[in-house]
Order: sequence, then structure tokens, then C-alpha cells
Amino acid sequence: MWQAMITEVQFQALNLHAGIDEQTIMMFMNESLKKAKKGETWILFDEINTCNYLGLLADIISNRMLNGKLIHPNIRLFATFNSYRLRTRAQSKAYIKRYEEQNSLVYQVKPLPDQILDYVWDYGILKPDDEYKYIQIMVEKELKSLAHPVFPKLLSASQKFVREVEEPCSVSLRDIKRAITLVKLFYNSLENRPPYREEEGHIYPPPGNPTTITRSYVLALSLCYHSRLYKKTLHKQYCHEMEQILQNHQVYDGENMFAKIIHEEQEDYFNRIQYPPNVAKNEALLEIVLTTIVCILTKIPVFIIGETGSSKSLAIRLISSNLRGPDSSDKYFRSLPQICLISHQVSSFSTSDGIIKAFNKATNYQEANSKYFPTISVVLFDNIELAEKNPFNNPLKALPSLLEPSYPATGPAVSVIGISNKLLDNGKSSRALIVQRPQFDLDNLIDDSKQLLNAIVSEQGDILELLAKAYLNYEKHGQTISNFHCLRDYYTFVKQLSLDEVTPKNVQVAFARNFGGIVNNAKLFKKYFGEVIYSFNNVHNQWISRPIPIEQLIDSNLDDFNARHLIVVGKSVSIVNLLTYQLRMRSLDPVVILGSQFRGDQEDYFYNVLSRIIADH
Repeated sequence: MWQAMITEVQFQALNLHAGIDEQTIMMFMNESLKKAKKGETWILFDEINTCNYLGLLADIISNRMLNGKLIHPNIRLFATFNSYRLRTRAQSKAYIKRYEEQNSLVYQVKPLPDQILDYVWDYGILKPDDEYKYIQIMVEKELKSLAHPVFPKLLSASQKFVREVEEPCSVSLRDIKRAITLVKLFYNSLENRPPYREEEGHIYPPPGNPTTITRSYVLALSLCYHSRLYKKTLHKQYCHEMEQILQNHQVYDGENMFAKIIHEEQEDYFNRIQYPPNVAKNEALLEIVLTTIVCILTKIPVFIIGETGSSKSLAIRLISSNLRGPDSSDKYFRSLPQICLISHQVSSFSTSDGIIKAFNKATNYQEANSKYFPTISVVLFDNIELAEKNPFNNPLKALPSLLEPSYPATGPAVSVIGISNKLLDNGKSSRALIVQRPQFDLDNLIDDSKQLLNAIVSEQGDILELLAKAYLNYEKHGQTISNFHCLRDYYTFVKQLSLDEVTPKNVQVAFARNFGGIVNNAKLFKKYFGEVIYSFNNVHNQWISRPIPIEQLIDSNLDDFNARHLIVVGKSVSIVNLLTYQLRMRSLDPVVILGSQFRGDQEDYFYNVLSRIIADH
């Protein structure tokens, strides 16, 4: 594009992806042919090998033919493509190993036809020295007075670190651009952000070292690089390397300075949020809240990757309920635009049209924005990885062009959040900021349990470690169906215990309600939680585990106002009758919806059921 502007020629670009059809290509070429009559015209086919009509494009490029006719001589053809490269490393060995790898390729692309191979020039990736020069230019041009020689060093080292632990093409100059954008935001925010506890004389950031500029550098690096690392050991290693560079340039010398700056910023944001009393303020929640708010404000797309129960959805709900513009409870949040959340629940039956419609809906809201009541539209794709399991097409084929629209747009018109249990392919993930939550360990579970059971932890603190160990052991070795139970079950299990005295009987009831749904549930309870019960028998009367009737568990769920959704699985229609009877006994009028067993009916039927549920609400 830049060269076309310098040489003063006409320029046309077509962003290609799996959703582009033949008609779109023909319309693009017809428009380009009209322009070519007026003078020289450059045409760019971007990411050509992601398209399903590669043969048509290859004929245009190699033979300069369209529908059997030669194209205009004023047309100059260019094309880019992503490399056909196999993965060298697993996506995230921390927890994603349990999920089937979607593709063995780094990019979801097709092999190039032989007829255009002679025109291919493989540039590979930028050499480190060349990339460093680009980084220096970008930093000096964009940051101006905020630029310091240490920042290009930090960025270059960060790029190298990620490439060594992931794939060589995992990061690019896109990440540099995002980091520079975040430095500007953090600096302005730190300089002007009011304290959240003015009455207590709370001052943040504290005066002195590290300076506001240094904090801005560290926070930008933490979001762009630190958050994408999926192992805690890599977190520590990365922080250590960054601290060494800062110390070598005499910017700031402090032990664990990098991690401390990150945690202080996370705490400052989270302490402004109003949240329910039964929420554990853990590492995952703090990180996701800060990262998501910042990405919403800068309209940097963000993909949050983590196992089920790692506070992803909770963080989004808290942000949505607290960032309400002038109606926010916090003074700083009142100065920010209100969040308008457009949620799109992704499934294996999602379509690319549904993805595009969600973007269009958010864009329409954004265009109606008023300077007197500013808002930011946010598209939320929940369980976005499920779209890649669509048996008919790839619903995410339109996502790259939506996350990175063509010139003159500099980015998406709305903020984009994707929640997933696994990392998407590089063609999509490279266009967004990545947050990968490491798998929870024993210390995480104990800390969270202490917060949820704070009323009784002083008396029975040792029990929390036993509970956490029992869950981890069960989660690793006891699940007959992979990923059937997860962290969400454990946290609800602990929350239920916090409502009553932690006794052997209450532990068994809580376990049955949250870890039920499988055969031999009583045996699993005894095997994996038996040590917890044994420890209770030292301070309580001898207690014997007895089977809990299914009817009692159903009653407990229906009578609990804060209970999770109930799923009862069985082979007999009597289950429906039982549930209907129980609901009517509570003066409720249940609606029974029966499903279709025919595969061809499923997609339309699901939409009809969903529409019915929405209408009833």
C-alpha cells in the first residue's frame, strides 16, 4: 500500500479467507478492471492460500486469464500467503493436552498449485537485527517523549523469548504495535487516574522509583508477552530476563520488581470493582480483569484461554456490571465509556454469517455513540474454539478480516473478546492479544478455598489442604470421562461448604451435588475424599458414609436459590415426570421441550429451541 501511494498508482486489495466465495472474487476483479482502464492498477490478493477458490486465483496470477479472457495490461498482480508449516510444539502443554489438536499446521492453509510456485518468493521471518531496527523506528515515531533506549531492548528480548518457547511465527510486528499502544494508555491512565480510596490517603502509583514510564513499559510487556505464557516457570523466567535488561540500563534495580508492578496494577483495578462476597480474588481473576478492561479501551482484540472454571466468564460479568460510564460506582470508571456487551454463544453449529452479524450488530451500536454519553461496543465470543468443530464449514473463516480490516481502517471498529479452552490457529491468534492461564496448582486451590471459607478457616485450615489435594488427585486420576468435572465443580463444592459447618455429612452431600452424574459415585467419593472424612473422625463422632437418594439431591438443587443449572441424565421418560412433579409441587409451571434424534433436523431445531427460550424469558 505504501509503495502504491509513493508511485501514485491505483491500489486494490482483497482480504481472502475460507469464507470468500467465487462471486466476491469476480466482483473484485470486475471493479479492478474498470479502474485499470484509467491507468496502472496494483492488485493484492492477501493470504491467497486460505481461500477455497485457489484454482481461480492461480489462473489469474499465472495465466492472467479471467473467464477465458486476458485481463487488462495495466493490472499488476501481487499475492501473499502463509507458510504451509507443521507445528513443532504443542499449543499449551499445561492443560490443553487433554483437548485434541485441531490441526497439525501452524496456519490453516491449503497447498499452493504448481502453476504459481515459480512466482513464489519466501521471505521467511525478519532477522533479529532487522526486526530490532523496525522496533526502534516504531518506538521513536509513536512514543516520542515517552521513548527510552531500554524499551526496544525489552521488546526485542520479549519477541525472542516467545519464539523460543512457542513457534517462530508466534509473534510479529503486530505485537510491537500493540505494546506501543498499551504504553500510551497506561502512561495516561497512571498520570490521571484518581485513587480508589481517597478518604484513606491511598496513593497509586507511589512516588519515586519505578517511574511512571517504567511502569508503563512493564505493564505493556506483561499484557503482550507475560500473559500469553502458559507455565508459571516461564512467567518467572521471563520476569527475570526483563529485570536484567532494566538493571543493565540502570532504569530500576529492585527484586521481583516486574511481578510487583503487575500485581499492584491488577489490585488497583480490581479494588474499584464491586463483586459478590462469594468470589475468590485469585490470580486468574485479577489478570483477566485488568487485561480485558485495557483491551476494551484500546480496541485490541483479546483471546482468553484457560480451562473451565478459571474465572474467564466471571471476569467478563464483573466488568460488564461495573463499567457503566457515569453510573459507575468508582470515580475512575465514571470517566470511562460505558460497556455495551454483545454476547455470541459459539457452538459446533455456529456459522460464519452468525459471526459477521454479531460484529455488525456491535458496529451499529458503536456508530450510534454520543460524545455526551460515550459507549464502547464489545463483541464477546464464548467458547469460540467450538466453532472449529463444525462438521460442515469453518465459522471462524471470516474472523481474521474482521479483527484486521483492510486499509484505511487501523483496527476493528469494536472491541473483541474471545473465550476459549484452547488456542486457535496462528492466523487468528496472531491478530489478538493472548491470555493463557496456567493450570491451577495446589497453592492456588488452597488460597481460593481460604477466601471462600474465611469464616471457618481458622478452626479447620488443615482440612482445606486435604480438600484441595483430594480434588487434584480426583481430577488427574479419577475421571472416567475426561473433563467431565472441572474447577467450576470444585469451587461450587467449596462455596456450598461455606454455607454450613464443614462436617463429614455436609462434605458428602456437597460432593454428591457437584461431582455426581457418573456411575459408582459413592465409590469415587470414598476413594478420593476418604482421607478428608478420616480426618474429621478424629474430632467428630464416628460417621459412616451412606448413599444419598437421587430425589434428595434433586430437591436440594431445586430448593437452593443459588444452585447451578440441574442436568438429570437417564434412559426413561419417568425422569421427565419426576422433575415435572417436583416443579409443580413448588407452584412452578415447567415447559417440556423434546429433542430430535435426526441429524438433519439438529441445526434448525436448535435455533427454534433457542428462540423459544429467549421468547419465554
